[in-house]
Amino acid sequence: MWWACFSPQTPHELTYGVVLETARRLDTEPSSVLTRRAEADDAADLLTAAGWQEREHPLPGARMITPTGNTGAAHTFELPERALSFNMLDTSSELAWSISMSPRTPEALLRVTATALVEDSAVRHRSEIPAHHAERVSTAPAHSALPPRWTGPLPGLGGDQALASAGPEGAAVGQPSPAAALVAVSPRHYAGPSANAVERLQHRLEAEGWVRGDGILTSACGRLGIAWPTESTKPRGWAVETSHEPWRIWGSQRRGAGVAWRVTGWRLVPQEVIDGLLDEAALMLEEADTASRAPFEAGVLGLGFLPLAAAGWSSEITPKGSASFESPDGFLSARCGPPDALYELRGRPAARISCRRELGFWEVEISANTPSRLAAALCRTVADPSPLIRNSDHLRLDATNRKVVVVTPVTAQSLTASTRRVAAVTRSLPVLAAAGTAESTARPGSGPRPPSPLRR
Repeated sequence: MWWACFSPQTPHELTYGVVLETARRLDTEPSSVLTRRAEADDAADLLTAAGWQEREHPLPGARMITPTGNTGAAHTFELPERALSFNMLDTSSELAWSISMSPRTPEALLRVTATALVEDSAVRHRSEIPAHHAERVSTAPAHSALPPRWTGPLPGLGGDQALASAGPEGAAVGQPSPAAALVAVSPRHYAGPSANAVERLQHRLEAEGWVRGDGILTSACGRLGIAWPTESTKPRGWAVETSHEPWRIWGSQRRGAGVAWRVTGWRLVPQEVIDGLLDEAALMLEEADTASRAPFEAGVLGLGFLPLAAAGWSSEITPKGSASFESPDGFLSARCGPPDALYELRGRPAARISCRRELGFWEVEISANTPSRLAAALCRTVADPSPLIRNSDHLRLDATNRKVVVVTPVTAQSLTASTRRVAAVTRSLPVLAAAGTAESTARPGSGPRPPSPLRR
């Protein structure tokens, strides 16, 4: 008769709204949901009446967007089922959502969906707002935990349970949010990057004498370089596709020489992984200058993954020489292929470290000529059992992650002296007094080496 499908990331205002409205009408007006709409091509009219705006598009059918432009709808008449689809626009792939409805979906339910998507507010805990959206929304205290129209249909929910005092009366939209709580996250691959990780690393390297170029930073000696994640958008069909460039770190044997090795990391890689790699590469340059030799000796790449086995990761070695490792929780894995001179010719990485999480997937790719010492630095960082300090608002954890990850509240006063020394070296905590927005690596008892100036 009719159907509606919702992707897992669909806002609950839509899923609950349709389900509760269907249940209510089954009790009061069953004919309104148990019969199909006689006219299937009036979706554009229904959306227009709810405030949607039509968008020009070369493909046949109707293309609509909300007044804010954040959500789009497509209704292609030529498709056999002529399904109506709603999609979240201009967001990262892991936060995108979509709804598909059959062409004969009852008008009342279609109106519920269309109206919910043009409302200018929703009720959320601050921790539920994705970091990717935090700077694009304004917040104000909510006086009710649920929209009024839901409190009746939800069974067993009284007024006292639905109402939640969350601030002073008349709080204005855009009111400054209270400081986010600091938390220690373990295992550390669940932490993701901290707020402003790119800017902090840029400031750190520039203070050490690195030279800024066109989207890159180069060490003073010209033998190390880094490019950071950037975001770009481009039209794709009737929607807008958002793409992100990865971290790129590379090294050369001397100024002006070709790239000797490269490491690529996705944008959700914890910045401590990038910091550890740069610190180790800088130390290799300093040692090479002292010994008057080439800084980056490749060696056997697979030896760089031994710290994973020492940390208790499960491992498997194939007869051809490839090695695979997996973390105890099963969400982080590493693979190093067999020695082969064709990796560079084929344009493929020789090794990968991957975090297989739905909301925070990231990967580090390592070229074949990367020194095993740098691979070992990467492996030590990801396998380090000590937690990472993050703002609670910037965590990306789903229900599966929360069964494994340990998130412990911390304060600036509870940070150990060694952690404060680490913060001073890595610039991860620019102002310890403002701990509400500070983040850093918690490594009790030890810390990374202070960065050494690179000689020409």
